[in-house]
Amino acid sequence: MQIYEKVFFEILRASLWKTSVVIPEGFTDWTNVMRLAKVQALTGLVADVSISDPCVSELLPEDFIPKLNRIRIVNVSTYYRLSSTLIMVVTAMRKYGIEPVLLKGQSMARNYPVPELRQCGDIDLYVGTANYESSYEALKQIADEIDEPDALTSDEKHFHAKIANSVIEVHKYADIHSSSTFNKIYQKYADRGLSCNLVKMHFGDMDVSSPEDNFNAFYVFNHMWHHFMAGGVGLRQVCDWIMFLHSRAGKLDLDYLYAILNEMKLLIPWQAFGCIAVDVLGLPAEEFPFYTTKYRSKADKVLKRIMEEGNFGQQTAFVRKHQKGYLYEKLFSLKCHIERFFGMVTLFPRHAMMQVWYAVSSGIGRVFGDIFHRN
Repeated sequence: MQIYEKVFFEILRASLWKTSVVIPEGFTDWTNVMRLAKVQALTGLVADVSISDPCVSELLPEDFIPKLNRIRIVNVSTYYRLSSTLIMVVTAMRKYGIEPVLLKGQSMARNYPVPELRQCGDIDLYVGTANYESSYEALKQIADEIDEPDALTSDEKHFHAKIANSVIEVHKYADIHSSSTFNKIYQKYADRGLSCNLVKMHFGDMDVSSPEDNFNAFYVFNHMWHHFMAGGVGLRQVCDWIMFLHSRAGKLDLDYLYAILNEMKLLIPWQAFGCIAVDVLGLPAEEFPFYTTKYRSKADKVLKRIMEEGNFGQQTAFVRKHQKGYLYEKLFSLKCHIERFFGMVTLFPRHAMMQVWYAVSSGIGRVFGDIFHRN
């Protein structure tokens, strides 16, 4: 690990756990520290500690302080904008008799020492299949932009709307697994976890539901895992997961967690990511369910990939636009998936095989679908 990476993790841990920061003598590579924070979607957390801790701020170049202040201000204002939009959206849905469940995002921010410093994304709301079409009608009344109505009959798990400069994803399924066997298991747990013992969270004068805690512990991990396997995930999602586990330490049903992880064949990935949570990010080992050092070598490789690929794989060839024609882009995407498969198959063979099969088969299906529509 490079020195600037060690400094980055030192500052990140200080933000998560409110610990002191120790910077190596003579360190000056702050540009790379902030580059990593941006790539991993952690700019608010890193900027705040860098400004507020004298051990860091005294070492920063003068022109860094105004930049970091702007980052912090943007994070805080975005948090409140999204919270305000969430209230607007939930109010609109309730007029149609719909009670949505808030997934990830703003609900995860509540588990951080300073929620406003978590870098925001979009707003994800689960409504289920029965309320999916009426949710579209509810949001159509207030949306600046919204997907075409045919999105409601597609195989996608959600539709999109843009409201008050915020992206809203409305889910008929919290997630869909490419394997029909695993999808059936997942939906069994999701049906209950998104309807029973929901947790109320306060936004302004409104209570908004979030998933049942035991299911949520798995759901947040599963969402992170899905992105990791599909193309890349950032440390922000890892931090969301571990701060949730920290906030619920000693309160989770370990038999339930073990059952769902075992049925979904995700216990080993869970434990590999657990080594990152405990050994690198500082979550107390006793707060991580099923912690073991057995998969540290896998964890090292996972972390290396996370650092290289960035949040949602923004550093990978997957997301780069070449503008060399439709067929070229599809073949290039296939090449990327196959190359990534060979990198993942030694880490998580079963899941790598499923992922590459899904990527290739669905990609071919899209090609034929595009040809059909063009004709």
